[in-house]
Amino acid sequence: MVCVSVAQRGIVAVVLAILLGFAGPALAQPRHSEIHIPAVASGEEIASQPNLWVMDVYFKPLRMIVVDLTDPKTGEKKPQYVWYLAYRAVNRPLPKITQENPPVNELDPPVLPPKFVPEFTLVTTSTPQPQVYEDRVLPEALAVIRKRERLPLQNSVSAVQTVPPAVEPGSDGEQVIQGVAMFTGVDPRADRYTVFLSGFSNGVRKLAAPDGSTAIQNKTIMMKYWRPGDEFELREPEIRLDGDPQWMYR
Repeated sequence: MVCVSVAQRGIVAVVLAILLGFAGPALAQPRHSEIHIPAVASGEEIASQPNLWVMDVYFKPLRMIVVDLTDPKTGEKKPQYVWYLAYRAVNRPLPKITQENPPVNELDPPVLPPKFVPEFTLVTTSTPQPQVYEDRVLPEALAVIRKRERLPLQNSVSAVQTVPPAVEPGSDGEQVIQGVAMFTGVDPRADRYTVFLSGFSNGVRKLAAPDGSTAIQNKTIMMKYWRPGDEFELREPEIRLDGDPQWMYR
């Protein structure tokens, strides 16, 4: 597993944007309380995958809200905690890097035009056994979250689209994708969580396993959280980011 910290790169990106006059209101710097994960890629990644694209991503804090959700089996409405993560994403150009003997990335030809297909997974890391929660499409919760955040957020199905052209910060052609991931049934006994976010890059890596088989890993964002409260009274302000978000392959 290869991890790249983005905290220092994020600070440098913001400073450069200000110095170069790119710090416009759209996406040049985070809004209040947002976490910025810059579009970064190593020279090896760029050289081995000429079609590589990586997005700048801005996340609001991981939040929770109680929503009356309809049980699909009984038709009854019941209040449930919905954990959600709202984001903004925009495609950014990567540096042009050439190598005399670039590494060979023996993968299937890329799908064209490239598609943005976000996927989110929340994993508890403080329970006896890790518990995995996949992002859900919840129209009732989405309506409440949109009203609360005052944003035209899309769920992970309606957000699927062709990847917008890569543009520099502050450009007139910025196409911003605004979406939200939603999770239900999160174990209240857990106090540490990891959220994995894929689809914000098409970066892939091929690995050979000891048994001779191969595995494909995807460039993924990893964000860790902790909640110091107890299991009986869940409070949103207790959910805190634990360390820097990271790009990694998973």
